[in-house]
Amino acid sequence: MAGPKPKRVVLQGLPASPGFAIGPAYLLHPEERVVKKRIIPPEKVEQEVARLKRALDKAYKEIQGIKNRISGDVGEYEARIFDSHMLMLQDSEIVDTVIKDIHDNLHNAEYAYSARVNALAERFESMSGGFLKDHMSDLRDVGTRVIDILMLSENNLSYLEVPEPVIVMSRNLTPSVLSQFHRKNTLGLTIEVGGKTSHVAILARSLEIPAVSGISWSGIDIEPGQTVIVDGTAGTVILNPSLRDIKEYEIKKAAFFANEQELSTLRDLEPVTTDGKYIEVSANIELPIEVESVLQYGGDSVGLYRSEFLFLTRDDMPSEEEQYQAYKYMGERMSPRAVTIRTMDAGGDKLVPALRMAGEMNPYMGWRSIRVCLDNREIFKIQLRAVLRATAFSNIRLMFPMISNLWEIRESKKLLDEVRKELDEAGIAYNAQLEVGCMVEVPAAVVMAEELAREVDFFSIGTNDLIQFTLAVDRANERIAELFEPNSPAVWRQIKSVIDTARRHGIQACVCGEMAGDPLAAIVLIGMGIDELSMGPGGLLEMKKMIRSISFEEARICAEEVIRLTTADEISGYLRDRYAAKLEDLGVAKYPGKRTAPF
Repeated sequence: MAGPKPKRVVLQGLPASPGFAIGPAYLLHPEERVVKKRIIPPEKVEQEVARLKRALDKAYKEIQGIKNRISGDVGEYEARIFDSHMLMLQDSEIVDTVIKDIHDNLHNAEYAYSARVNALAERFESMSGGFLKDHMSDLRDVGTRVIDILMLSENNLSYLEVPEPVIVMSRNLTPSVLSQFHRKNTLGLTIEVGGKTSHVAILARSLEIPAVSGISWSGIDIEPGQTVIVDGTAGTVILNPSLRDIKEYEIKKAAFFANEQELSTLRDLEPVTTDGKYIEVSANIELPIEVESVLQYGGDSVGLYRSEFLFLTRDDMPSEEEQYQAYKYMGERMSPRAVTIRTMDAGGDKLVPALRMAGEMNPYMGWRSIRVCLDNREIFKIQLRAVLRATAFSNIRLMFPMISNLWEIRESKKLLDEVRKELDEAGIAYNAQLEVGCMVEVPAAVVMAEELAREVDFFSIGTNDLIQFTLAVDRANERIAELFEPNSPAVWRQIKSVIDTARRHGIQACVCGEMAGDPLAAIVLIGMGIDELSMGPGGLLEMKKMIRSISFEEARICAEEVIRLTTADEISGYLRDRYAAKLEDLGVAKYPGKRTAPF
């Protein structure tokens, strides 16, 4: 007698890699390593250190082998994901601390290494910044490999190859494990740990495997082989779907594939409206290696490089040479396209360990960004020096964040001039015509835009913070999340004021916040006269497609209507009614009508 029909369950997570997959569940439970502490005799300390170094060397060679295989099977850009793994193995902060533990406390190598990796991972996990949480899994991946070697594990990261096409379901899948599965048998992924910027998500997108992260299975019984639907575009997972679900998602799969094929033809086409208005389409990135993705998706430039990510994952400050090499690499790879480097935007949810930044009652309005830089001028000058040196090789631009008054921009430029003079005296080349801009993300900067425009070559509007500060809504506070309303008339009127000011002074106006990547918001921004839209690399082709489907005149009329309306609901309704169907037909508005405002 047949048992009861399994219950249909819908879970909502985070979209990690777009696309749709339907298949049987394959539950992957990596074995937990139990690392025991041993006290070694003092006379064997050097032997233990040598054992650690041999394990690190072996792990390095193993990861290099994985990188070479991925490079041959998928591509060089995708393989560079493993560069950070190899760098972690050579990170002096980790290695030297472990060796000191062995010397001082006589701990065995695997325990000392495990303790250091766990301490760093726990620190990253406690931070609210998604980037550090995402890359915590990379650190644990490397740590597990080294510990397995030290413990002489027989099953060192060896997982059974799946014999048939499945949906892989795991709590914390790592890039090295994902790389071992055959692509044809990996229909989709669901993972509990990690987000869109994690390396496993990046690799999944490169392998074109639909993936959803942030899915918790607590309290849910899942049997191997149960049918699962993965919607990597919306971040939805359906367990035991109905026949209607399966039919609906088969249609979505076919439509998604057709749209991806069409988008790939836009890579080398210009983002020009139907009546000839050119809109620069650029990318926001956190890691230098991401310039490869910008090029892959046909980006015009890097509109925002968040340089603070060089500072977040270490206890000391990166040297001038380390920063210079990172900036130089990006500039040369993108050349002749521009790269806009934002100076260190520390604080808020991005705490730099070397600055001993403590938690604050209101961190987003506290000691952060340009305030931190101007209070640490020698550190600031090191970064400015590295940026200036890199400008000698490419089209690099410099941008100061969270400017709220004239003193901040003038002091920042004063320090830049000091560095220029030092380089001149040392005979070091740089681009004397370096363009300098500022972020407009504080209402005070909007009010002072006329004066600020005389000091800079371009404005970059950071809509995430501008919305937060304008509406007095902490964007990280889930309790008031519904009050974070991008379509507020107050927000749109400030954006238009900044763009109009830039026009009057003949400087460029850009948007690098989340609104830049939303098709409905982008239409309004284009109509207001924005010069550049900067977004995540994955949205570049869709934005190109949208821009090439509308006229500037149409967008201008839309922007005029938005400015005339007086409530967020009116603006959201107007944009939905007028453009949602059109954008859905284009395949660039994934779920029109399900959200009331562009994010």
